[in-house]
Amino acid sequence: MNLHRKGLLLSLITGICLCFGFLLSCKKNEINDRASVKDKLKASDRIAEQTTLTSNNKIRDMVLIYGGGTEKGQDWDFYSFHPYVVYKTEQQVYDWMFDGFLFLELNDDWNYSFTLGHGDPNKPAQKANWATLIDKYFEVGRSLHELDQAIDDATWSAGQPPSKRKIVIGIPEPLTSVANNWGMAEGIWLNFQNPSHKTIACKWFINEVRARFSSAAFRHLSLAGFYWIGESVEDNASTISSVGTYLSGYNLSFNWIPWWQSPGYTNPGALGFSETYLQPNYFFYNVPLSRLQDACNAANTYGLGLEVEFDDNILYFDPYRTKFNQTFDVFGQNNVFDTKKLTYYQSENTILKLWSSTNPIHKPMYKRLCETVTRRQKLGLPSL
Repeated sequence: MNLHRKGLLLSLITGICLCFGFLLSCKKNEINDRASVKDKLKASDRIAEQTTLTSNNKIRDMVLIYGGGTEKGQDWDFYSFHPYVVYKTEQQVYDWMFDGFLFLELNDDWNYSFTLGHGDPNKPAQKANWATLIDKYFEVGRSLHELDQAIDDATWSAGQPPSKRKIVIGIPEPLTSVANNWGMAEGIWLNFQNPSHKTIACKWFINEVRARFSSAAFRHLSLAGFYWIGESVEDNASTISSVGTYLSGYNLSFNWIPWWQSPGYTNPGALGFSETYLQPNYFFYNVPLSRLQDACNAANTYGLGLEVEFDDNILYFDPYRTKFNQTFDVFGQNNVFDTKKLTYYQSENTILKLWSSTNPIHKPMYKRLCETVTRRQKLGLPSL
């Protein structure tokens, strides 16, 4: 090879090396830039997570979902959740419905009691029953997973929801009658004659739910808090207080829906609850219409939310349809729908039945309910 060709070859090799070095330098800078962006995204995620935690327990409209964890009753698949997720208006527009879902059970398939007054009084639920309840809430193909799927399906018609739908899980009441038969937690055999052992059991339940929720990686759901299933305090005051403190450490809400004038309802914060909704108990009982006004007055006086109450009776009986409309009338007159956080008791699946009904009598009630909820969802969060 002559010197000229050797020179050209050396120049070519040198050029290639310089280009390669430049590319390596660019790639390094790109990697550094990506790392910087990644760090920024992590920081952004941390800020977003903190913001989410700060507002995580803020729910405007929370519907009660019974049967979410047992084999009996309503099979909560994604189709069944549809009318709880979105409402199709007369203008063919889809609006988002409830921003909160309370999953709870009062007793299980074997009639073990999760709270006083339900199930077999001689069969207080044990750890195995509590664990089975958790399993069913998180089982693929039912309950929480199907709600997440229903929301995902609804995005095709309604777009992305304004926020993740917030989930509240009912804590089984640690019944004193279970004595020392509940099971083990924190390495000890619990005896529910000891109030501190009741707290340990509740913490075990909370931690199991938190871990399972994190593992599930739901697309459209966030864990907002827990609910005390007992509608009265009974002999659990110290446990409730301890559980409330424990949940506040995770910025999770502690919810309670006491019956009308249940002891402690005038100052639930002192008991340990962060969110309380008063039951008017007008719909179910032979009490005067003034009960609804009394409930509004009490909620204003003590800074409480309220519960909208109805069940399947509105499908069949005029007196109950009247009570349904009276509730909406009185709440409207008292500005409840603009100022209060609300829960919605619907027995097992009354809203689903209203949605699927072809009876023209049912349509006005379904429309009134849905238009109320969807209008509220477009407002800012209520102060009470």
